[in-house]
Amino acid sequence: MLMLEPYGFAAMLVGLAMAAYTIREYRRGRLRLTAFITWTIVWLGLAATGIFPQMYVRATLMLGMATPIHFVTTFSIVVLFAIAYHLYRMIGETNLKVARLVQHLALQQPDEESG
Repeated sequence: MLMLEPYGFAAMLVGLAMAAYTIREYRRGRLRLTAFITWTIVWLGLAATGIFPQMYVRATLMLGMATPIHFVTTFSIVVLFAIAYHLYRMIGETNLKVARLVQHLALQQPDEESG
């Protein structure tokens, strides 16, 4: 029988719950395919580290890190930087679209102050 540590059980529950939530959001059309795949991998990876903690201990040793927490911290920081960059890029695109939309609307509507 598989015995989970409390942190492993919590990681498994959070990972599976968030994977289910991600699937639901994708089915509702609120996530694009690439975001769906990325987040599903992240959440299932979290669940897998809870169920099979020896998996990330091996990864820690293969990467030459001293302890598993170094692996988790390093991986988390890298993922957070990737997410921050993606959000930065999306905000820039949104600002550009809003500026173009405002310019287009300004040219379409007659000037209300002069009339």
